[in-house]
Amino acid sequence: MKGKLIWTTIATFSLLSGCATDEKKEAWVPMDEGTSVSHIHGAGFWQEDGRPVIATHTGLMEYRKDGWYELTSNRHDYMGFELVEDGFFASGHPQPDSPYENPLGVVRGTDKGTKLEIRSLEGEADFHYMSAGHTSMSLYVFLGEATKGLSPGFYRSLDQGKTFEPMNLTGADPQGISGMLADPSHPMRVYLFGPAGILVSKDGGDSFEPLFERENILAADADEGHLVYVSKSGASYELTSYLLGNGARERIDVPELSKGALPVKVVVQDERLLLVASNNSVYQFEGGAWTALLDQGE
Repeated sequence: MKGKLIWTTIATFSLLSGCATDEKKEAWVPMDEGTSVSHIHGAGFWQEDGRPVIATHTGLMEYRKDGWYELTSNRHDYMGFELVEDGFFASGHPQPDSPYENPLGVVRGTDKGTKLEIRSLEGEADFHYMSAGHTSMSLYVFLGEATKGLSPGFYRSLDQGKTFEPMNLTGADPQGISGMLADPSHPMRVYLFGPAGILVSKDGGDSFEPLFERENILAADADEGHLVYVSKSGASYELTSYLLGNGARERIDVPELSKGALPVKVVVQDERLLLVASNNSVYQFEGGAWTALLDQGE
């Protein structure tokens, strides 16, 4: 009788352990019908499977063939979300029941966001503007409010967010900067863009020179060897692929946007593009055509 009881206990424990393992594996669940997505603060393509992913006010969401899925853990309000070759960097604010301090500082995410590591400045910094080199993993950030050791301004980190040093910005007007872009593989190369065009630095942001001028750049991203950017011309938008080697440009039609919406984020991976609009619409360009993955958050 005692032997039977022990065996029953072992079998029950194994069954429960199996269930726990299955639940852990199912980190992503389909989004409920009628759920509205808001506050998209970053986007890209996962390295593991190439699926589109967005960072939102309530965590990470990825697109599959049968629709959108959301990550059930680490549902933080990510800001400055940037994918790298084996994960992502982000900042922002923790979910209400999180053990992390607010704000998050610099977060390093792996395993599609199921694992997080705080790199620095937890409880001190919220980087709304951050760019990370895809393979170099150098970080370029703008700090809006002072921390214990850093004054507001532009900074670089060459040790994956552990420490920061200021950018001198010689040749750049800080008032004319709309965004920044770390080169994918060159750790000391960074781009600034805004209403006057795109500037490039080869010394980590200490000095800049114009790459091209007289274009109002709203969003930009870099793949190895070329830039992709969205510019505004009058009342219309243009999407351009720019080869860094010879300066050749290719125009790509922008998807039709709702009235009042403007492009706020563009991402390139090989021949694929993601475009995020200010009204929480998300479009994917693949095979020469655009597909709406989210229409005004729905």
